[in-house]
Amino acid sequence: MDLLCLSITFVIAMNYKYLITFIGLMLMAIGFAERGWLILLVWFGVVFFIPGLAHWLGAHRIFGKRPDGIIPVWHRLIFFPLLGYTFIVWHLTRLLSQESAYNSVTDQLVVGRRLLPSELRDRFDNYIDLTAEFSEPADVRCSPAYRCFPILDGAAPTSSALRQSVSRLRPGRTFIHCAQGHGRTGLFALAVLLKSGAITDVEEGLRILTAARPAIRLNGEQRKCILNFAKELAV
Repeated sequence: MDLLCLSITFVIAMNYKYLITFIGLMLMAIGFAERGWLILLVWFGVVFFIPGLAHWLGAHRIFGKRPDGIIPVWHRLIFFPLLGYTFIVWHLTRLLSQESAYNSVTDQLVVGRRLLPSELRDRFDNYIDLTAEFSEPADVRCSPAYRCFPILDGAAPTSSALRQSVSRLRPGRTFIHCAQGHGRTGLFALAVLLKSGAITDVEEGLRILTAARPAIRLNGEQRKCILNFAKELAV
């Protein structure tokens, strides 16, 4: 069960931009080749390919997610095949995983996955939503602590954008989440730890984070981003 969960997470998070770009091209090719009712696959293909291209270009707001945590209805309709696929995979991973919804790293820092409204039991001064592909539950986004910083799954922002977002945090307890609480969450949490002076280098921070939430992993793009962040911070 855990192996299946890890396999799903690896495919979707670690190689996400390659996966959806390939799926998009494949579906478009099948639709154009077969015609008939299968021409509908061209739409599906475009819906997968465009976000795949957005990953390569760093266009993290491709789904139109607003600062209030909502993806507008028109964007949800246009990208329905991909967003529906992502929604199903997220729930399957959540149900199959034995991982906690969230974990405390320090007294002031908590990391985790996207929470269901019923799972929100603690209070935070900063509630950081890193997902670009989900609207946040109403109970969460109505909180004055809520902050939206969309990052595409398996991707990373520029180090300067990350630095600006971290600098806007208010003093106090912070919760950081992406879809599953691994890649994007680890990236932002490292930035918070570095900015606060709680850690002095990235590897030290990763050891602290994985001690709290073992599945946290950074891919190459995310590691490059945080290393650049650390260098800029040291200047």
